[in-house]
Amino acid sequence: MKEKNLPYTKPNIDWSEIEKWDRKYYLHNTQAQNEYVFFPVEAVDKNYLYLPDGKKLLDFQSQLVSDNMGHRNQRVHNEIKIAMERYGHIFFGLSSDYRAKAAKLLINDIIGHEKWAGRVRILSSGTEAVENAMSMARLYRGTSTILTQELSYHGLVPGATQLDGYRGNLTKNISLNESLDVPGFPDKRYVNIPAPEYSDFINKSILPSLKETERIINNIGPKNVAGIITETMIGGASYMPHSDYLRGIHNICKKYNILWILDDVLCGFGRLGEWFSYQIEENIFPDLLIIGKGLNGCALPVGAIITSLEVGEFFDKARWWSGSTHDAHPLVCASIVGNIESMMENDIINKSKSNGRYLLEKLLKLKDNHPCIGRISGRGMYYSLDLVDLNGDPIIKDDRKTRFTGNLSNNPNNVFANFCIENGLFAGGFMPNTIKAAPPLTISINEIDFAIDIMDKAFDFIEKKFH
Repeated sequence: MKEKNLPYTKPNIDWSEIEKWDRKYYLHNTQAQNEYVFFPVEAVDKNYLYLPDGKKLLDFQSQLVSDNMGHRNQRVHNEIKIAMERYGHIFFGLSSDYRAKAAKLLINDIIGHEKWAGRVRILSSGTEAVENAMSMARLYRGTSTILTQELSYHGLVPGATQLDGYRGNLTKNISLNESLDVPGFPDKRYVNIPAPEYSDFINKSILPSLKETERIINNIGPKNVAGIITETMIGGASYMPHSDYLRGIHNICKKYNILWILDDVLCGFGRLGEWFSYQIEENIFPDLLIIGKGLNGCALPVGAIITSLEVGEFFDKARWWSGSTHDAHPLVCASIVGNIESMMENDIINKSKSNGRYLLEKLLKLKDNHPCIGRISGRGMYYSLDLVDLNGDPIIKDDRKTRFTGNLSNNPNNVFANFCIENGLFAGGFMPNTIKAAPPLTISINEIDFAIDIMDKAFDFIEKKFH
């Protein structure tokens, strides 16, 4: 029986026992065991997280900028249930109707009119898609060097971490004051290019980052470069690049016959007000498009790679010895079908644009009232707000160059997030000085207003502590 005001049947769970097991047996990441904070979530529904004590939190960052269609989206869940009546697991050498339908929706229905996309490969995560895209670029071009942006983020498994523009895979034990890389980093096959300039950079000619990228290509030799991997909102801090940047990278890749690999795991599926982030500019298309969480709103683990016609044709003519157990799992493909059809039926792309304009207006008003807010960057339903001291400098220095070290209670992001949680809002970010505003695309205007009111108070709290 459902309790009053709960959208689920409350389970009979001894959460104190669960905490003991969680602390004793699970290997936690991003926190040392002695600082681990147990944060139980009993259920999720629509745009909310429900805690065992009866509190509900409005999710204003879509957890990991991932749950684009809210939590437990009914259309997605129904499609999974229907698929479960016929399917468990079938491996990638066998075909399911859901795999074919998901591929058709992506290649034909969403971007078919653009006439650039050839094939799609459905995988188990965005990071797995990144790894496969690196192999595809190298096989296609017959060389190994990949250019990757400073400050970028492409995942936390070994291969993808080589691409990350900020370093440090382990905050050293005991003191937690030193950040270390896994031995063997960086791999010489990955070469950094400059991070793009911010959207408010005043530019009178070619962007300096693009000039330097071209210089690096010529220094290495274009024939030795397999591809350039970029993301549109840059790195864990997530900022919007200058409007000349995407087209500039596209043009450089065409000039030197290098593959443009666009990591759209965070920005795809309506997050920036378009199906995919390259569409914010006209008539530019990637050679490999990496997608992930937004494919099914994170209902199940998923990632994918969309190829250009040329790259797809190259692999069509070969035997590509690549695969993993869960490639194009039928239940995952069912969730993709349910999610994309739900997005189309509910006009989510246009809703992201209109609600995004409203959200930006509210965020700019917050900035006017709070000296702790520096630059606001973003588009659609994805914004980052930089936290600054009274001099306009980052509260935590060099936070975009490495992982956070030191006492987590001094992390401004944590301070902000904890205040919000106490007041019914799940909000924060991934870097010490950066707050994300990236709610589910299904959020209402009233829910945006509620979040802005809590954030207003949270910024007051930040100023009292750090100013």
